[in-house]
Amino acid sequence: MLMSLTKTVVRRLGCFLPGFAAALTITSMHAAPVKDDAGHTLDLPHPAMRVISLAPSLTEMLYEAGGGDKMVGDVEYSDFPPAALKVQKVGSNQKLDLERIAMLKPDLILVWYHGNALREIERLTALGIPMFYLEPHTISDIPGALERLGQLVGSEKIAQEAAQRFRARHAALRAQYSNRPPLRVFYQIAGKPLLTINDKQIISDVINLCGGINVFGSEAMLVPQLSTESVVARDPDVIMAARISDGQSAAVRNPDAANVKSWSVFSGMKAIRNGQVWLVSGDEISRHGPRILDAAQAVCTALDSARAAMGVTK
Repeated sequence: MLMSLTKTVVRRLGCFLPGFAAALTITSMHAAPVKDDAGHTLDLPHPAMRVISLAPSLTEMLYEAGGGDKMVGDVEYSDFPPAALKVQKVGSNQKLDLERIAMLKPDLILVWYHGNALREIERLTALGIPMFYLEPHTISDIPGALERLGQLVGSEKIAQEAAQRFRARHAALRAQYSNRPPLRVFYQIAGKPLLTINDKQIISDVINLCGGINVFGSEAMLVPQLSTESVVARDPDVIMAARISDGQSAAVRNPDAANVKSWSVFSGMKAIRNGQVWLVSGDEISRHGPRILDAAQAVCTALDSARAAMGVTK
């Protein structure tokens, strides 16, 4: 009886005071406690309404999880989806504009764990704004991240549907490509200094998904610095690197590209001898977000092309 009376009062007040009804709805929707990738449990009093993202990948995930309308700020290079271009920029992942962040009055900040500069995060912590740390290390981590973001911003249904689509596509790629004949792959992050990734980085997970083996996967550092001689000694079947994103997901075979051309002098390496130097969309493969599966499809297709060219069969 009391509950019925309360609902009637709220309904009548809502007719005359829409703001009252909206505020009551928000405050009554307590967000469930959610654990982040730093091991912290975030318990918001209500779903976040004003969110700032500190990484392009987090921006993409928030939109995919149904929280794009809650985005009030993000960082440089947050350019996907196109709506993100209209969001106010609050600096870069290495240098934040704390004054602008404070002016935007966020009730949640999404932090790229290990990706944002520690000194900037320490300064940001002083503002007392709730922060949620995310950093998927594997492809399988991404759908769970989407679901947690949905919980934080009150778009659970959209986030769960997005996560389900992601898991289904990931499973299909795994079923199609993971048992292909293995190819040994060197993935170049940068040329000067020469950098690659180990198996704890998500790009390596993409390579493994496609039946590839990261030739530096067992290195201790997440992003090892190499000598040219060490790459030549590993003699990879395929060399891969990122290219500037151009809206196309497909990998491109291009041994003459500026960032990989220096390998052409090592004609004895299998990858050079067989012309297997490929460029992948940088945004898609380097961002820990939903488009990683577009990058995976491109890598898998490229490795299948390399197998055909090299006559590699089971």
